[in-house]
Amino acid sequence: MANDPGKARAPSIMIVVAIATGTALLAGGFAGFNQARIDAGDAAIAPWAAPLIAVALGVAALSLYVWRHADGFRAWSQRKRRYWASLLISGAIGMAAAMLLQDGPGSALMGNGALTPNVAVGLSLLWVVGLVIALTLYHRSVDDHERHAYHQASLAGFYAFVFPCPVWWVLWRAGMAPPVDAMALFGLSLLVNAAVYFWFKFR
Repeated sequence: MANDPGKARAPSIMIVVAIATGTALLAGGFAGFNQARIDAGDAAIAPWAAPLIAVALGVAALSLYVWRHADGFRAWSQRKRRYWASLLISGAIGMAAAMLLQDGPGSALMGNGALTPNVAVGLSLLWVVGLVIALTLYHRSVDDHERHAYHQASLAGFYAFVFPCPVWWVLWRAGMAPPVDAMALFGLSLLVNAAVYFWFKFR
């Protein structure tokens, strides 16, 4: 049977995820190229240029895809739109933060190196304002099943922080451990949160 030309083409979330992943890989490629120039003693481009170029190309690709499947996206329910908007915003926050945290020579994604005031303020605003928007959309769209998974994952992530943090702290004070690394504990809580969330959501 021939396809009905008047029927809306259903958009694929996997294409959106692929665009986001491609944007992150492109940004990483730019960052690697810039670092290679620094290591070789050549002039490097401004650290903000690579994220800006990658994000601009990613936004352009996403806008084109949304435009080509506008009827399909309009057919989504309000709940589904809010849900995927919250995930995309959260992903964009993480990607932008990862780019900005590597702002300059020798910077590491989870390191404790110095940041410029502009990057520090920008990251702080991005994290707080972005998460408020994303979480507002998320909590307005989830059903009881996902809410249960979210709550269980949040509790597990909390435990993953409160159990090791005091132990690490007192061992450090006794000279038996290195200084407490807040980002290491943050990363651990996120990993535990994600594992428990996916277990309860998809089991």
